[in-house]
Amino acid sequence: MDALAEYLKVFSEPNRLAVLEALRQGPLNVTAVVEKTGLSQALVSKHLKLLTIAGVVRRRPEGSLVFYDVIDRGVFRLLGAAEKLMLASRRQQLDALAAIL
Repeated sequence: MDALAEYLKVFSEPNRLAVLEALRQGPLNVTAVVEKTGLSQALVSKHLKLLTIAGVVRRRPEGSLVFYDVIDRGVFRLLGAAEKLMLASRRQQLDALAAIL
């Protein structure tokens, strides 16, 4: 369980999720991720490094550029399932609140 909890922490930072979303359509270099996310180059580089260390993203040098790509596209299914669970939980909270008001 500890290893799973550590892995899931990788997805607990909004900017990191924005970087992953930028990579959804395929490999990008840091400059392209910066353009898609509006984050600073330093922040994008930091999150790409963390995602690479976590084994979610891989680096692929091409000439003077380095491209980043999501290793397993299943990560987007995981995030989609988490979003559905979050929305269902929020609906239940709203329903419970409406019932007591």
